[in-house]
Amino acid sequence: MIDEAPRRLTPSVDMAREWHRRIFIGVAALDAYAGNIRDSDPALPDLIGYEVRVGNRLGLPSTDVPRALEGFEQAVQRATAVLDAAIPLGEAPSDPAQVEAVLTLCGQAHGEWIRIHPFANGNGRTARLWTRWVALRFGLPPFVRLMPRPLGDLYAGASAKSMDGDHRAIIGLFHTMLDLALKGPAIQK
Repeated sequence: MIDEAPRRLTPSVDMAREWHRRIFIGVAALDAYAGNIRDSDPALPDLIGYEVRVGNRLGLPSTDVPRALEGFEQAVQRATAVLDAAIPLGEAPSDPAQVEAVLTLCGQAHGEWIRIHPFANGNGRTARLWTRWVALRFGLPPFVRLMPRPLGDLYAGASAKSMDGDHRAIIGLFHTMLDLALKGPAIQK
């Protein structure tokens, strides 16, 4: 991601599917499912009709996942195009409104990925990769760690709200996490 950030590639679901494959390299039990979307490939019948639950919240029904990912991809592409025009390549946000816009995109990309829950496993890690990808693209440090989940119950609670489509809590938490990353030692790797 660090090498790719300066290239400002067009964000895509396929990009995230590759991240997901990399997460599970060497995990034999999940190898066949790595990078594969719930309810999208008849060659993987175990993922057709595969439903998920996070805590007491149901994930998006599997039949809705492919269409939701199309909308996700379009929304992220539109938002990055707007920020690409506002924040010069190789520079960080120059004012608080730009920082807010980047953190909002981080939170919306993360939250929507969590809400859609496209994979059988590893959705949280992939959502955190979206956050790191957006941050690096727009000159911020990768303030969200992948493993273990950051900030315990605060992160879990904010992510749970995203399952319901409300991303305000995760955006607020990302403000705090960026603040911690900028002020303190590299605790959010």
